[in-house]
Amino acid sequence: MTSLLVVNQGALGDFILSLPAVEAIHNAFPRARFTFLANPSTLEIIRGRPYLGTVLDCRSSQWVPLYMERGRIVCESFGISPPLTGIFVFGRPSSQSLAENLAAILQAPSHRIDPFPDHGNDLSVPEYQCRQLTALGVPALPPPPSVIAPTPEDGIEAAALVEHLPEPEQRLVLIHPGSGGREKIWAPAGWITLIRGLLEQPGLRLGLIRGPADDEILRRLHQGLDLSPLIPFHNLRLGLLAGIMRHAALYIGNDSGITHLAAACGVPTIALFGPTDPRIWAPRGPAVQVIRWHPDHPDPGPEMERIWEQLKAWGHVP
Repeated sequence: MTSLLVVNQGALGDFILSLPAVEAIHNAFPRARFTFLANPSTLEIIRGRPYLGTVLDCRSSQWVPLYMERGRIVCESFGISPPLTGIFVFGRPSSQSLAENLAAILQAPSHRIDPFPDHGNDLSVPEYQCRQLTALGVPALPPPPSVIAPTPEDGIEAAALVEHLPEPEQRLVLIHPGSGGREKIWAPAGWITLIRGLLEQPGLRLGLIRGPADDEILRRLHQGLDLSPLIPFHNLRLGLLAGIMRHAALYIGNDSGITHLAAACGVPTIALFGPTDPRIWAPRGPAVQVIRWHPDHPDPGPEMERIWEQLKAWGHVP
């Protein structure tokens, strides 16, 4: 069987924006099994894809020599036998030594894909990566859709969990007020106003997604709002969370990996973007509306108006 090695050490949102490029590689090598050097928890979201083979934990210290000039480790560390068909390293120029060392160890052509454009280049991340693949002879334009595919077991577990939530006849609205980057979090006053408004709407039940980086924003929300009516979804595995998202009618969140996951899962998504340029970093999905907010304008009123207009357009509020 044909084998490929794909190195992608990006966080969740970065990895999801790379999925079109990964799908393009799969389309070019449909019978290949991919060994990934990546974060195993992130790869839960594609466990159901046919190309996924072995997952090597990129956080392990055993890979450190690969980042040094002419660094070497034993080939058996990868659990795959050379030669491979190819190696694709998603990484900045500092990863060039990694790509060259892998080529030497595994006796395969190695290609470094720059993960995101420099300042002044307005291409989206998927477009930027897929143009590089096309230049390498891998057809990738237009960028394929991101395919989120947790395991069937995660889908069954998610369905059972959602089935036992209170008020099953109401539409599930998921919100995630946190983000791994504090500068990407919309004003707490805006989140408080939005949550209060949604709780007043008939036919909706709110689910609160909480991750390990969200303690501070949730503490501030607790100061101005009773969050007990919200259904807690706290620190879930990403595969299970992806399964739950497929049962949601709506998602609202900041610029975060979880927002990228919701959009790619097909949930109608409102993405609140502050300092990040959505032309480059916007989540991709069949129904995504990006709403900008500005750090210099503390009044969340204008964003609230645009959010409510979108909720009306999608039929969630009168």
